[in-house]
Amino acid sequence: MIAEARNRIAAEYVAAFASDGSRAYIGNLDTSVGLHRWGEHVLPITVNHGEPGRTFVCSPRVSYVDYPVEELAHFPNPAIVPVLRALIKGVGAILSLCDVNRIVHINNWMMSTNLPVTLDPSLVKSQTAFFASQYPTHLLAMRSLTRRYNASLMDALEAAGWVLLPSRQVFLIDDVARDSLPRRDTKRDDRLWQRGEFGFEELAEICGSDADRIIDLYRMLYLEKYSRLNPAYTPRFVSLTHDIGMIRYLVLRDREGVIQGFGGMHRSGQYATMPLIGYNTRMDREHGLYRLAFHAGTLYAARHALRFNMSSGATAFKRNRGAKAEMEFTAFYLRHLPLSRRYPFACLRAVAQHIGMPMLRKYQL
Repeated sequence: MIAEARNRIAAEYVAAFASDGSRAYIGNLDTSVGLHRWGEHVLPITVNHGEPGRTFVCSPRVSYVDYPVEELAHFPNPAIVPVLRALIKGVGAILSLCDVNRIVHINNWMMSTNLPVTLDPSLVKSQTAFFASQYPTHLLAMRSLTRRYNASLMDALEAAGWVLLPSRQVFLIDDVARDSLPRRDTKRDDRLWQRGEFGFEELAEICGSDADRIIDLYRMLYLEKYSRLNPAYTPRFVSLTHDIGMIRYLVLRDREGVIQGFGGMHRSGQYATMPLIGYNTRMDREHGLYRLAFHAGTLYAARHALRFNMSSGATAFKRNRGAKAEMEFTAFYLRHLPLSRRYPFACLRAVAQHIGMPMLRKYQL
């Protein structure tokens, strides 16, 4: 039943993107979409032909070069920033030789986190052969893999010749009621929640003005405060994902009924994540809107007994609420490509494994 529901959502999601084009839903994304069956699961795939990437959900170059360069502005050890910047830009120059954005992503929902799917590891070899024959000039990729949730699949991918590159550190809670709700900071969030300054609502329907407001708040946080390389979701994305049951929008309204904060909860089976969150960044921090929006997601995960992937960033905030760090990987397959495209990729692999991953762990990024 879970697979059937997920397959229906995947089909409706992909159909909308195929019909209207990716920019109708993500303003800074150019990609083609399709559906692919892997055992009992129907998966969304994205196909890019080397277009310049403007967001990381379909572009390894943005993920491993452009975004990290931006993040250096917040790196905790400024003394080594010039060296890291030169290194990353050098990797970028080398990657241009292997056309890294000519790529097919499998199980790509075009969000920061793709939730785990119980893909049959015994099908990895046949699936790899199929994709390599269908896309002989494209890299193959699968994002959002962790040892905690995808160990058998990752082992099978490596055995079939895929390369696992660390992408970021994410924060996971397997039992929210046990590991998060009793924590001191979560209890403080709950006291703020109980004050009732904002009215909470899980939207049963979304009107156009609500979708517009949700995206305004998302843009304030993720595009204006953080980075323009984050996905530029549109109001149509909000309406689509709500209507097909893919994301539940949890909103906080002020006394005039205006949405001032929200969290979008995406769930699949026993897993959940919050790919969209936003709040009115122009309001005073004392209102605690980010804390309240995140707490809405925490309560949702606890109520439904879901494993909560808190994604990356805000390390101390998430650790203090019970989350445990886990390295996330992207799997790449390029054995079917010529040596001229494989060798430059080996440089990225070396830097990611021997410099990137230790840095992420050392500085708890």
